[in-house]
Amino acid sequence: MHDGILGGTRARAAAALAIFGAVLVVSSAVHAEVPVDTAGRATLPTNYGPHWAWVNDVSFFHMPDGRSYLVDADSGRFLGTLSTGALFMHLNLPRSRPELYAATTFYSRLNRGTRTDVILIFDRANLEPVGEVVIPAKRATGMPNLAYSTLTDDDQFMAVFNMTPAQSVSIADMVNRKFVEEIAIPGCGMVYPAGTRRVASLCGDGTLLTLTLGADGRESARATSKPFFEAGKDPVTEKAVRLGDLLYFVSVDGVVHPVDVAGADLRFDPTWSLFTDEDSKASWRVGGMQNLAVHEQGGRLYALMHQGGPETRKDPGTEVWVFDVASRKRISRITLKGPATSIQVTPDAEPLLLTAFLFEQALQVYDARSGSHLRTITQLGESPTIIQAN
Repeated sequence: MHDGILGGTRARAAAALAIFGAVLVVSSAVHAEVPVDTAGRATLPTNYGPHWAWVNDVSFFHMPDGRSYLVDADSGRFLGTLSTGALFMHLNLPRSRPELYAATTFYSRLNRGTRTDVILIFDRANLEPVGEVVIPAKRATGMPNLAYSTLTDDDQFMAVFNMTPAQSVSIADMVNRKFVEEIAIPGCGMVYPAGTRRVASLCGDGTLLTLTLGADGRESARATSKPFFEAGKDPVTEKAVRLGDLLYFVSVDGVVHPVDVAGADLRFDPTWSLFTDEDSKASWRVGGMQNLAVHEQGGRLYALMHQGGPETRKDPGTEVWVFDVASRKRISRITLKGPATSIQVTPDAEPLLLTAFLFEQALQVYDARSGSHLRTITQLGESPTIIQAN
């Protein structure tokens, strides 16, 4: 009986194998005739819409997995995502090439192991990674702001700020996709665009250090400016914005320091205050993570405001104040729908004011001229930080 059962089992197994083989043949034939599924591979125009914006997310609760989200602020439509690695600060957006850059970090064991720092290169149309430049594994990270890396005005070179704790700048050639060199900048921090092939760093003694790059991207000259603020009295913050050839630094007490980067030497224009005496008495203060934005066509500076003492300089804002930089006067106040830690303004003739709060997964959209609230874009990431308009 045992042999009979075993024989029957063998026969059934052989039959099953024969059927399985036939299925494989048929399946292979059918599979060969099925076209490749291209669902989910939509291509975006390289000339993005005027109100498209990137909302960056450092992913505070799982920081090896940074993200950047592309949204249409007019329709509220979600357009795409970039996976941007660990401790991600912000994107760099070249104007002359259909690419996107992200300085980031990877570890061989996800959150530990061998560290590799790179500049990721994404295709602007399909958002696919198309290359990378390996840089020294020492880039600085912290609360995100736009001064951790920058492109030179000609889009040729990208500078990434390092602190280990020694300060330096890594220079990468983004046209030829290669690392060039590391430049020491002792006593200085962050990097700001300051000319065709020049970047600037903010120094602890109240000066600006400028680095001029040669055609090969290597340092060809450096210069240190005169002090333009008193670090021990009213220091400027690192959250500068650029309007034309002017970098606008704002101090803890709301003093605006315009720095003209157009010439061979930096020029420091007269300072002015964001606050009247009445504003100061009412304890109004600039605060938040990304607390300044500009609109070049309108010559406007936008500042995120709240009420509080000096220790609250990083607190979220409840209003956005709009200033005409030519007259140095406030022209309007926008009351926000809710607290905000970041603001941005689109650069077109009909600008939108975009705001985000670090602990709310949403983007608030306002008319940047009238201040009226237009819409809320929800379910956006996890911890929205820096907003970047195209």
